[in-house]
Amino acid sequence: MKKFSQLILENGSTTVNNLLLTYYKKIGLKSEELLVYILIKKTDSFIVPMPNIKILAIQTGFSEKHLYAIFHNLITNKMVKIVSKQVNNKKYDAYDFSNMYNKLEDYVNSLGDDNSDQNKAISNSEKNDKRNVRQEIFSNIEKEFGRTLSPIELETISQWFDIDNYDPDIIMLALKEAVLNQVRNLKYMDRILGNWEKQNLKTVQQIEDYSNKRNNHKLSNDENGYSGPDIPIIDLNKI
Repeated sequence: MKKFSQLILENGSTTVNNLLLTYYKKIGLKSEELLVYILIKKTDSFIVPMPNIKILAIQTGFSEKHLYAIFHNLITNKMVKIVSKQVNNKKYDAYDFSNMYNKLEDYVNSLGDDNSDQNKAISNSEKNDKRNVRQEIFSNIEKEFGRTLSPIELETISQWFDIDNYDPDIIMLALKEAVLNQVRNLKYMDRILGNWEKQNLKTVQQIEDYSNKRNNHKLSNDENGYSGPDIPIIDLNKI
């Protein structure tokens, strides 16, 4: 067996910035989330390859289910996002912790701001409201799908908010339509949202008006002896 001193050198060291250790709770990071980050980061800080969940369970003493919940929360709270990397023509998925450090930077910078406590409280309240709405969307989709969402699915939903800027009510409407059609997957919801966007439908009312117009058009065709294919229409008034 190798000497302990030799093992120490061969395994290297993990460094963590002291600012993160000092303010991690201030930016909304839990102690167990910080522990998981430290265990998986090794020599990296921002882009960290997805770990072997079984090995991580042994290291932490957490169950695999609890570890998945931890990563779920990190994604939900926008501490981390999933990215694809390529090394030597091999692709792999990784966790990008850049957002966590962006939050840390914002907090550290805020310590020197002249903003009033009231303005800070309003800003924090708005952030909490947005976070709660996003968490509610995650929970509703998981409830309707009857299962826990994967990290990739969580990232897809986050992109609906952050990149596509879909209104939460529109996302919920797409979920209802997917459930009514018994197609419980995000790809179907994404097609629904994409089709509405192509039609420049930005509000629930616009979608309902568009649907009613299509329904009336279908009824008119039926009355005039239309013999074409039957195109399914969702009656949003019954949702």
